[in-house]
Amino acid sequence: MPNNKRKRVSKIKGREKAHPYSRKARQISRAMHKESQIAKTKSDRLSGAMSKGQKVVWFRDNMDSMLGDGELEDDKKKKVWTKNELRELVSSYLKRNQDEVDELEEKEGKALTPKEALFLQVMETETKEARLAGIEVPDLTNGAVVKALRAWDGDVNSITTIKLITCKPLDAPSADATIEKSGKQKTGSEGVEATVSEDQAIANLTGMIVG
Repeated sequence: MPNNKRKRVSKIKGREKAHPYSRKARQISRAMHKESQIAKTKSDRLSGAMSKGQKVVWFRDNMDSMLGDGELEDDKKKKVWTKNELRELVSSYLKRNQDEVDELEEKEGKALTPKEALFLQVMETETKEARLAGIEVPDLTNGAVVKALRAWDGDVNSITTIKLITCKPLDAPSADATIEKSGKQKTGSEGVEATVSEDQAIANLTGMIVG
């Protein structure tokens, strides 16, 4: 019986002479597909880790400057943030590229490059998702996390030492307020009230479809 065990392509003997429709060719195809999947998984994992690392670095480098404490010694800097202070910092994080966004949006009548269009789309999606569901950020309401963040050297391999929590920006609407405000709409000339779902209410406010 043929050996169907998946191997690395480089370990398959006689691969250069394999007939296009032979069992060996199918074995090579399976091995190549497997290696491609593994490479993509590693790439996605690395990309996610780098993205998270860049975000945590931003909070480490900006948490003091936002309060005017950037020049103080560590023992005199803020030890813990309130929830609203953290939400304000999240708002600043979401606007970190605002100058570039404004510049691109002012290019009236000029076509954006694919890279520029993608950049604007990513920024818009990030902001909408943050306002709707929140984003993961360092838990600066915890003094131990603040201390660990100050000591962190930026190595993504040790980022697990920084506890993250989900936090919304300061201008994010309250879910209760959103539903109360948007839960009823007047329809028709007689102003008949029609109740809409919570998901629709959120979608109306944020422009996102909740599914």
